[in-house]
Amino acid sequence: MASDRFQRRIDRLLDQVEEAADLRDWQKVAQVAQDVLVAEPGNADAANFLAMAERALGGSVPAPIAQPAASTTPQTSIAAPVQPTTFANGRYQVQRFLGEGGKKKVYLAHDTLLDREVAFALIKTEGLDEAGRSRISREAQAMGRLGSHQHIVTVFDLGQEPSAGSGQGQESGQPYMVTELMGGGDVEGLIQNAADHRLPLDQAINIAQETCRGLEFAHSRGIVHRDLKPGNVWLTSDGIAKIGDFGLAVALDRSRLTTEGMMVGTVSYMPPEQAMGGEVTPRSDLYSLGAMLYEMVTGRPPFLGDDSVAIIGQHINTPPVAPTWHNGQCPRALDAVILRLLAKDPAERPESATDVLSALDAIDLAEVAPTRGPTCPGQPGRRRVRGPTAGDGRAESLPGRRSFGQRKAGHVGGRARHWQDADCAGVGHLRRAAGCPGPMGTQLRRAGSAAILAMGASHPVLRTGTKS
Repeated sequence: MASDRFQRRIDRLLDQVEEAADLRDWQKVAQVAQDVLVAEPGNADAANFLAMAERALGGSVPAPIAQPAASTTPQTSIAAPVQPTTFANGRYQVQRFLGEGGKKKVYLAHDTLLDREVAFALIKTEGLDEAGRSRISREAQAMGRLGSHQHIVTVFDLGQEPSAGSGQGQESGQPYMVTELMGGGDVEGLIQNAADHRLPLDQAINIAQETCRGLEFAHSRGIVHRDLKPGNVWLTSDGIAKIGDFGLAVALDRSRLTTEGMMVGTVSYMPPEQAMGGEVTPRSDLYSLGAMLYEMVTGRPPFLGDDSVAIIGQHINTPPVAPTWHNGQCPRALDAVILRLLAKDPAERPESATDVLSALDAIDLAEVAPTRGPTCPGQPGRRRVRGPTAGDGRAESLPGRRSFGQRKAGHVGGRARHWQDADCAGVGHLRRAAGCPGPMGTQLRRAGSAAILAMGASHPVLRTGTKS
């Protein structure tokens, strides 16, 4: 049996595999999974992640680095993990293996008692102590207590599957959860298969509305999801969206930057307060909803980076680029809703899922944001960029004007928006930020620079100066 130190090393590698899979970095998934298999040839998790990477890369997986021969013991091939045939003393008969994530293995099973097809999720507990197992049970029970709602995946049964070596009356088995079978897959798969990874706007808004209704119901019962993402929103065979995995993230996620702060969740959709180990509230779920809606509309999460730390840093410090920069068909009203959901300060987000639902219901898809505004008067070749209007808390701004309007977290000021427009359209290069001295000017210049770089534009040269 491996020592605790060696097992922790394997767990850290598996955490890296899971993070890479969340970021869809399949080359890294394959490489790190192979590292795990070198350390522990029979590791089923690594074998499954490697198979996932092979499918994603079309079979083009780099060969593992050759290891020096340390002994004459012949190498054994990696055997496919043996799949169970039944669970819960034969009540659930396994028909096939559906898939595996960082937190559970899911099987298509037939409930022989009630004669129906179900999804049987065997929850992973490797590396968790007794307190962690207790949290799993409490969180699973909380999800079960949600009851029935048309936009939340229904839990049919909870229990413990005895593990090898556990005797009668022992609670050392693996927890399981039996839920309704979702025939339409998850939103993550929907995004992956869409053209340019963007969903049609009406479909994206409809999924967001149905997700809001599920959040509204859960929040009214004091339950916060804490890991809302496309992979946790499922679709029925006729396209109805339902939220799954309520609460399991906190109990199960072992990928933390610190053992003190209990930072859990998937980094691409993580609210700043959760990343910093702060209080998680219903408004934290709304931030994650905004990140998911951003990806459905633009084809990419609001922040990208080489690793989790880089992405988390942007959630905390960097204003998101407006969705209209990535998708010119995005209406201004939808753009404003998404940016408000992504506000750094929870107090500046909508108060509730009900408010978000009202804002989404009011969006007119006939109103499409122009990709570029009209030419600025007296400045041939320069484009006038309309920022948010006073009616929605954002103010129009042109170069040389001192009125910047009310700045809200998550929004880039009108002047920074003009800089983005010029640099990204190839109209000119940013050389000077003038007319806004003091802390506000510094803040604005930093925001503009960060936003331009986030869009992949060339590095601007930022200097202070006087108004000309």
